[in-house]
Amino acid sequence: MSRAITIDNSKGTVHFGELVYLYLSPNRSVVLERSMDYAGIIVDGKNHHFARMVIQRIRGNFKPEIYLKPILILNGTAHREPFLRTLIDGTLFSFEQITLVHDHLGSIRQRIKDLNLIHSLSVEAQIITKLLAFMYTREVKELEPISYVYSNTNYTFPFVACHYPFDDEHTIFEVMKIAQEEGLFNSEFFDRTYSCSNCHSSHLNYREVCPKCQSPNAISEDLIHHFPCAYVGPISDFTNQLDDQLDCPKCSRRLRHIGVDYDKPSILHTCQKCTNTFQDFNVYAKCISCLYENPVELLIATDILRYTLTKKGEYAAINGFSSTPKDIEQIIGTVKYDTFKTMVKYEIERLKQTDGSSNIVVIKIVNAGDFYSKVSHDAQKVLLKEIVSEIRSSIRSSDMITFHSSSTILIAMNEIPKRISERITAEILQLLRTLIENNFKDFTIQLESNVSQLNYQLSADLQMDMVINAEVNE
Repeated sequence: MSRAITIDNSKGTVHFGELVYLYLSPNRSVVLERSMDYAGIIVDGKNHHFARMVIQRIRGNFKPEIYLKPILILNGTAHREPFLRTLIDGTLFSFEQITLVHDHLGSIRQRIKDLNLIHSLSVEAQIITKLLAFMYTREVKELEPISYVYSNTNYTFPFVACHYPFDDEHTIFEVMKIAQEEGLFNSEFFDRTYSCSNCHSSHLNYREVCPKCQSPNAISEDLIHHFPCAYVGPISDFTNQLDDQLDCPKCSRRLRHIGVDYDKPSILHTCQKCTNTFQDFNVYAKCISCLYENPVELLIATDILRYTLTKKGEYAAINGFSSTPKDIEQIIGTVKYDTFKTMVKYEIERLKQTDGSSNIVVIKIVNAGDFYSKVSHDAQKVLLKEIVSEIRSSIRSSDMITFHSSSTILIAMNEIPKRISERITAEILQLLRTLIENNFKDFTIQLESNVSQLNYQLSADLQMDMVINAEVNE
C-alpha cells in the first residue's frame, strides 16, 4: 500500500508516511537547527543564489545531524550547477517524486548510523573527518576536482570549499594535501593551475605589457629589413598615402618581392602610453580579485589532483580522523616525528660502535575515537599535554617523546636495558589509566604497549615501521 504525501505549508514540511522533510524556499527564514529533527531537506531550486547559499551552509555546518542530512533540490535548474550537484542527493520535480528516492535516502540514513565520529583536534582534522563521513554515507570513493566559475581557485572540491570564505578557498588544497599525507587518499595528477602571489586567487588576466611602463596599450607592426641598402625599420616607414606599395625611405627603391628584396625579421611594438619601442613584451597576470600585477614567473603553481579513498581512509570515515601532525607536534615535552626518526637513526649509528642497549616504546590508545569524543577540541589538547606530563615524569630528561598520531605515542629510551624499559612502560600505563579514570568516571581507556630493542643492523625507517605496526600488549 502506497503512503500518502501531505504538505504543511504553514510549517514548511512535507510528510511521507512517518518521515517528515523540511522544505526551504526563499520566502521562508532559514534556521538550520530545525533540520536536525527531519528525515531530509528539500531546497527550492528556482533561485540559484538561494540554493547555493542554503546548501553550502548545511554542508559547512559542524554538527553531523545537519551536515550529513540528505538534501533534495525541487524544481528549477540549480541542480545543474556542478558545484551543487556533488552536494545534493537527488532532484525532484514534484513532491510526489519523494517515493522514487525513498530507498536511496533510507540507505544514506542507515549508513550514517554506522559512524562513530569524534571531536578532532583542529579545524583541518574536523573538515577531513566530515569529508570522509560524507563520502562514506554517499558510497563515494573517488574525489574529482570540478571547474567552477564561482570558485576563487577555478578548480574546487565543493564539500571542502563549503568551509571557507571565497578569499580563503585556496586552503582546500592544503587540507587535501594533509589527508593524502596521512594515507587517507591516493592521488593522481589532474591539472595545474596558477594563482596570484598576493591573494591566491586564480582569476587572472594575462597581458603582454610594455617593459618600461607595464601598459598593455601598444601597437604592433612588422619590422622590415631592406636587403639592397640594409635599412631596417617598422613597416610604417615604408608605406605612403599614394598607393599600397612599399618604398624604402633610405634609398627610395620599391620593395617588390619578400625574400628577394626584403624580409620581415621581427615585429616592433610601440607603447601608446610612454612611446617606448621594443621587440619583446613582458607578460604579467593582473589579478581580477585584488588587482595586483603579477609577473608570470612569480605566480603560485598548484597541482590539482584527483583523489581515491584508501583502506585507511575507509576506516577513518567510520571512526573519525582525530588530528593532523601539526596538531600534536607542538605539545610541550615532545619532539616532531621527523626529528624523532632522525635521532633514532643517529642512535643506531652510535650502537654500531658500542655494546649498549637502546629501545623504542610504543603506547597505543586503542579506543582513541571514544576517548576523544568525550571532550571538546581545547580539552583534548589539555589532556594530551597531561598525558605527556605523566610520561615525562617517569622517564629521564634525555629520553624523547613523539606522537605518530593522536592515538600512538613513541618513546625513545636510550642506554637502558630492555627489561627496565618494560618496567617503566608498565608504570606509565598505570599512570595514564589513573589519569583518565580521575577525569572520566564512566570511561575505561584501553592502552596497549610494546618495547622494541634497536637493532643496529636494520635501518631506522624499517625499525620505526616495525615498531608502529607491531603487535602490542595490554
